[in-house]
Amino acid sequence: MDIVLSYNNMAEVLTLPFLPAELTLPGVQMANEEMELSNGYKGVGKLNLIGLRGLQELTIESFFATKYYPFAKKQKDGWECVNLINKWSGTRRPIRVIITTSKHLEVLNMACLIESFIYGVDRAGDIPYTLQLKEFPMPVVK
Repeated sequence: MDIVLSYNNMAEVLTLPFLPAELTLPGVQMANEEMELSNGYKGVGKLNLIGLRGLQELTIESFFATKYYPFAKKQKDGWECVNLINKWSGTRRPIRVIITTSKHLEVLNMACLIESFIYGVDRAGDIPYTLQLKEFPMPVVK
């Protein structure tokens, strides 16, 4: 599996060097609305109204290395990765997350905004992080 973040139509690309221990992919969330019917219309007290599809969210928890690890997907200094994500979040423009299987089948390809990027330093000097992304539907002009 590969997780790739890209900015400005692949002008800048970051392949995450370490996969998260667990990754829950976003599913379909509907913005349905529940309505209480007065006087129990035909025996039904509540009605569920079909809403529009909600925005997908993805949280990635892993780490960036500050030293060489032979099992890393890509070797890049951890602080360079942190600076790149911080730079992207400061532009107020969407990024794209692309997740593919080991057989290069696309699992997720989503334009998104960085909701939060929290990181620190562990005892080994590596940089654990949590990256929260939320779908950014591209506006369509008709």
